[in-house]
Amino acid sequence: MIFLLFVGLSTGYLIWSLIAMEINYRRASCMNIPLIRIPVDPNNIPWAVIEPHLWRLLDRLPFSWGNFGKYSRRGWQFRDKAESHLRYGPIWGFVTPREVFVYVSDPDAIHEIFSRRGDFLRPIKLYKLLEVYGPCISTAPYTDWQRHRKVLAAPFNERIMKLVWNESVGQADGMIKSWTMNGGPLKSNFAKDTRTLSLNVLAATGFRKSYTFRGSIHPGTDEARSYRDALQTVLDNSILLMLLSPKFLLNPWLPESFRRIGTAAADFKQYMVRMLEEEKRSQQEGKADAGTLMSSFVRALENPGKTATNPHSHSRGLTRDEIFGNIYVINFAGHDTTANTLAFAVLMLAAYPKIFDDYKEFVNQLTRMFRNIDKERRAEQAI
Repeated sequence: MIFLLFVGLSTGYLIWSLIAMEINYRRASCMNIPLIRIPVDPNNIPWAVIEPHLWRLLDRLPFSWGNFGKYSRRGWQFRDKAESHLRYGPIWGFVTPREVFVYVSDPDAIHEIFSRRGDFLRPIKLYKLLEVYGPCISTAPYTDWQRHRKVLAAPFNERIMKLVWNESVGQADGMIKSWTMNGGPLKSNFAKDTRTLSLNVLAATGFRKSYTFRGSIHPGTDEARSYRDALQTVLDNSILLMLLSPKFLLNPWLPESFRRIGTAAADFKQYMVRMLEEEKRSQQEGKADAGTLMSSFVRALENPGKTATNPHSHSRGLTRDEIFGNIYVINFAGHDTTANTLAFAVLMLAAYPKIFDDYKEFVNQLTRMFRNIDKERRAEQAI
């Protein structure tokens, strides 16, 4: 009985998907561009979860899956490069039961799309899953996006670049010392260490939390590692947290692995609360504004503006939930991308010593130049 019910529901869902896909195909045909049919939407959450495992099985079968096998895989754009545009032209699209996706490579068309933001709106409903801790800039509608951007863009200026540089140099120095401490072959997990480096730089420049670098082979349970482990667990399990709320994952009847993720999510929330309160207290005590992202958040929280009653006012501040939502999405968007780039760069520099030597000389020149600039500024201040 249960099997028959499952077969019936599956058949019904398949028929509905095919009908919805054909409706979307006819709707998209009026654009007169090349179109491809894909019977499953890449943003379908159940499909996004099972897709990597399913393709490992389907790829063993002795036949090709055509366009479905190419465009339904996560990250197909990276493997495709420009192949689809070379085949179909500068503008083409594929149709799914849920959406129509249009890909553009024509420079003039792209420029017009970005210059007409009011006409080409971001599909924010596709980003709602990012609201793990609250609304954020990625899920803000066009009329409200500027309010978030005003707060987030404020710290990213010339003032903070020196702090980013100094913190990056200090963390890189600590990472190298960690790798060479015991001599012999590298025993540390350099991918984890580049994650640690990027997280520490982000914590220092964004949230005024400076931590000494500690490599993956060096045990410890200090605040830095606790904060880093909580955030890393949250980032590694973001899809699960987007599907199930952090509070739900704390239920005692769930498996231990799920409860561990829920605990990490709750711990990270407490870290965010603590950082926000520390920054508020620092500003109330009259300490110099560090110009960090958290400083900007506190100013937005404490100074909502005279037009706070207008929900779309650009001068309105951010709520606590919006601050926590933006902290999460900044880490989600920037942490792993930076860490993976660094890890890839380390491998490439090791594989190509000549390029490594060239970059080393270039960095040494920059370092000497910055030191000379600092000396000149200190001399001017002394005069």
